[in-house]
Amino acid sequence: MTLFSDVVLRKEGDWKGQYERFGAEAGIADLNDIFTMLSEDEKRHADALHALETGGRVDLAHSSTLDGARRILRRLSMKDKALSGFRGDLHSFIAAMDFEAASARACGELAREASHGWERELFQKIAEEDEIHFTLLEQLRELLESVAVAGGGDLKDVH
Repeated sequence: MTLFSDVVLRKEGDWKGQYERFGAEAGIADLNDIFTMLSEDEKRHADALHALETGGRVDLAHSSTLDGARRILRRLSMKDKALSGFRGDLHSFIAAMDFEAASARACGELAREASHGWERELFQKIAEEDEIHFTLLEQLRELLESVAVAGGGDLKDVH
C-alpha cells in the first residue's frame, strides 16, 4: 500500500464523522438522512480501503445514496419552507465538496496505478461515488442558498 492510499484511507475515515456532525447540526430530518447516507458511504470506502491495505480482495457493494438523496432533494425542493429550519453551516459544505473532489482525484490516480484489475475497479468505483457525493453536496448547497436568498438573507444568515 502506498502512502497515497494511506492518506485516502485516513481521509475517508475522518469524513464519516464529519457527515454525522453535519446531519446532527442541520436540524432537518431529511437532511440528516442525506448526511447519514454520505457517512455510510464513507465508512464503506474506509472499510474497503482498510481491507485492501491488509491484503484482502475487495468488492465494493453498490451504494443507494444517489437514488435516496435524489428523492429527498426532489421532495425538499417541492415543499414550501421545508428547509427554513436549517441550522447548519453552509460554509462547511465547501470543505466537504473540496474533500470529495480531492478524494475522487486521489482514487482516480490510484486506479491508474493499480496493478490488478479488481483494485483498479475498486478505486474507480470509490472515485465515482465521491464525484456523486460532490454533486449531491453542490445541489444541496444551491438549494439551501436559494432558500436563504428567497428569505432575504445570505449565507451568513443561514447558520
